[in-house]
Amino acid sequence: MTLLLPRHALLLLITAAHAALLLLISQPRPALQPPQPLPLTMITLATPAAEVQPQPAAAAAPRQQRTPPAQRPVTAPAAPRPVSSKTSPVAAAAVATTSNAQPAEAEPASNATAPRAETPVSAPLIPPTHIGGYLNNPRPAYPPLSIELGEAGVVMLQVSVSVDGRASDVQLARSSGFPRLDRAALQAVRNWRFRPAMRGNEPVAHTYDFSLKFDLSKA
Repeated sequence: MTLLLPRHALLLLITAAHAALLLLISQPRPALQPPQPLPLTMITLATPAAEVQPQPAAAAAPRQQRTPPAQRPVTAPAAPRPVSSKTSPVAAAAVATTSNAQPAEAEPASNATAPRAETPVSAPLIPPTHIGGYLNNPRPAYPPLSIELGEAGVVMLQVSVSVDGRASDVQLARSSGFPRLDRAALQAVRNWRFRPAMRGNEPVAHTYDFSLKFDLSKA
């Protein structure tokens, strides 16, 4: 059933609705707030771990040589005091021993030794000789039969000369090949005079060899 309102009631109703709408519009509106940002949530994606391959063992590093500690400098011993030329050799050795001794442990004077005397070098030997007009040694006589037979050669003799210049012993060292020439040489040399061997200024006995030549051109 349709409700029918009178005309004047409908106008009142429309007027009341317009008044309510105007009242609503006239009220202050709240300030508009800017939109708030939405909260962000960080999502971390886990990446697969890379496969770790075993690495070859590194070669062992060479061991560093330890540097030896620095040596302490050695203090040189004090030089010995100069010894006067008037000081005896024994006193000079005592001074040198005292200067080289340690201060805390002094060596007794009985241990100080005198310098050893140098061994003299032996003088060279000058051999004896039969050469010299002052000796007046005649040549061995040439056997006449050897001249007729044409015998010639060289006789080697070994003679021991004493300190007074005489032939103490005469031996045949090498034959000439002819006995007559050998005997003539031995007989002549046994009566010869010699200048003895000398060692420094002293004559000494000595044995040496020399030769005698039998030449037909000088017979």
